[in-house]
Amino acid sequence: MRRQRPKEKGAALLTVLVAMMILTIMLFEFQYSAMVERKLAYNDLNQTQAYYLAKAGARIGLLRVALYARVKNDKRLAGMLNNPQMGPIVEQIWQLPFPPFPPSQEAIQEMANADQGAAKTVLEQTKITEGQYSATILGESSKINLNSLILPDSQLNQRPNFSVPPTSIAMHTATMLLNLLNSFMRESDNPYEEFPDLRPEELVLDIMDWVNKGDARFQGGPKDLFYEQQNPPYKAKRNRFFSIEELRLVKGIDEHLFQKLRPHITVYSYDGKLNINNASDQLHKALYADFTDDDIKRIVERRTELGGNWGSEKAFVDFVTQTLNRNGFTTQYPNPKDYPFTVGTESFVVESLGQIQKSASSVQRTIKAAVAFSSKTGGQIVAAATAAECAKTPGQFWRILNPPNGGECRTNPQNANECTSVLGDWVQQGAQNVCRITQGALGPPIIIPSGGAGGKGAAANKASALKILSWMES
Repeated sequence: MRRQRPKEKGAALLTVLVAMMILTIMLFEFQYSAMVERKLAYNDLNQTQAYYLAKAGARIGLLRVALYARVKNDKRLAGMLNNPQMGPIVEQIWQLPFPPFPPSQEAIQEMANADQGAAKTVLEQTKITEGQYSATILGESSKINLNSLILPDSQLNQRPNFSVPPTSIAMHTATMLLNLLNSFMRESDNPYEEFPDLRPEELVLDIMDWVNKGDARFQGGPKDLFYEQQNPPYKAKRNRFFSIEELRLVKGIDEHLFQKLRPHITVYSYDGKLNINNASDQLHKALYADFTDDDIKRIVERRTELGGNWGSEKAFVDFVTQTLNRNGFTTQYPNPKDYPFTVGTESFVVESLGQIQKSASSVQRTIKAAVAFSSKTGGQIVAAATAAECAKTPGQFWRILNPPNGGECRTNPQNANECTSVLGDWVQQGAQNVCRITQGALGPPIIIPSGGAGGKGAAANKASALKILSWMES
């Protein structure tokens, strides 16, 4: 056979080396792709585990709020709950901090020997092999609810008057917000430098413009003129705030003022009333602008003597008028049925964090749920085919609709928000507020009083069920 030439041997070696290099590159590519897919799969698994841990924390928080609601609404416990010493204990059902769960091994080691065994048994039953969740519950009733600034349609064409005592929850809320802004300026060392463009009454009206219907400002002129000149342009919302951060979009709100307002405002309070048992000193002054620092100090001291809980609105009013001699308080709030303050918490925000720890990094998921409980769940559609069927149950009304729909059965609205939800006007008639629902040519107007309109049915509607106001996951 003919001898192989040296050049042919070199070519063969080069071909083998190139082939091996290509195979090596392909092997590294396959290995890298497999590693990336494996990491993505583990990341998805960690995200899913963290999500369900956060969901577990949210459910625990909601369970505590529901338990608190059931205790507060249990008539069998009414006598016990009226005891000043028991009020703070009941509040601990939702206020008591909830430690992260499952506890870490270090925390278990610090337990007594008997508790360690119980803790390990519980951990085995939960089937949680890694990660933990934590949940906090915040009471939103102790803040000013911006969504309570919505006015009935009949009042949209007139500028709100802050020089007369307020008679509706919307004007009570607006007045408290005005007093809060004024207190910022009074307590500032240099208000003209800290709040150079702040005009409290104009700002309150601008916030009211944002949530109320219509195209005209309460101060005159088109509502959207300022917003359409922004970059990018937008319009006033003409609806409820969905989050506190939306306030940044309102004319006159800069970042400094937003941060000052943030601890004192909410968009999640259901009935809009201020809980004086948890309200800050600043909000007590917003409730009544003539309160002095000494008044606030004495109010807090007296509340502490009572166990941290005013037993009733009357107890608070009696202390203010009789002990502090603030008789003007009853001039501003003459009707106990219309007090814009309360001694209970009905609105909450449950914040839950699920966390999976992986060496130097961690995977986190959060759930924020705003909930409320109230016996006044009015305005909801009820299954009833005819007006006669709807009338069989007290606490309901039949609303006529344009053909071919005929009509619908709804529960009686009991506050301004519920009245607005059924396109009614929350107005004062005599000594009480009523929801007036105009039907035009379809039928006569429906007048529903705010108290006892449902008779026995309204009392029967009292329940501890939770109303979900907002649910956000991230």
